[in-house]
Amino acid sequence: MSLSSRFRLRTLAAAAMTFGLLAGTATVASATGQEPPVAGDSKATAYSGNATECDDLGVGGGDELSKEDLTFATRNNDDGEPTYLDITAVDAGVTVTAIVIKGSNAYNVYVPGEKGMAEAPPHPTWLDLHSPLNSSGKPAAISHWFVCGEKDDETTTTTTTDTSTSETTTTTSETSETSTTETTSSGETSTSGSSPVTTTTSGAGGVVTTTSEAGVSPAGDSDDLASTGFSSGWLVGLGALLLAGGGALVLLSRMRRSKA
Repeated sequence: MSLSSRFRLRTLAAAAMTFGLLAGTATVASATGQEPPVAGDSKATAYSGNATECDDLGVGGGDELSKEDLTFATRNNDDGEPTYLDITAVDAGVTVTAIVIKGSNAYNVYVPGEKGMAEAPPHPTWLDLHSPLNSSGKPAAISHWFVCGEKDDETTTTTTTDTSTSETTTTTSETSETSTTETTSSGETSTSGSSPVTTTTSGAGGVVTTTSEAGVSPAGDSDDLASTGFSSGWLVGLGALLLAGGGALVLLSRMRRSKA
């Protein structure tokens, strides 16, 4: 191989090596020149990449908690995308160690009790939590979020109910009213009280016989005497018949005398 050929090969090799070095340097410069994510919230710390588990954080610690242990709500931005997270309550026995909110290619980590973040229970007010800012300078839409912490499964809530029984006694007064109805047959006179009973009988001979009897109170009319069930109405009728019969006999006797 001639001297000129060797020189050309060396020149090409040197040029290839130089190109490779320049390309590598440009790649490193590009990588190191990438700006870190901006949290957009003084209470949060922003990280590049993605976090899906509590072990990926390196802060806080604990296991991923169920969202059923929290009282929360998400709010949308002007474009209708879920962007903000509000956590207003944590169940008893639950301790939150970190809140992770992912959006775009970065995520924010909120640690209760640090950087002005309110402590956990009993009444946290974690409002307006969001992911890092995107290129527009606004929080990126939330792609996913999760909460790390610990839960005391032995925590029990005892509820005591005081039941009072009220007894009401109602007394009902019943008044029994008894109505007694007496039916008087034709020819009989029923009189209440002590008024006298007068019976007048006229005979054919002009003889008028008047009989007065003391009225007999019906059974049950006197409050002081017991009712025996005895009725004297039939005696009055019998007396009237006897008087009428006597009057008739007297009349017949006079008629016979007058004929004789």
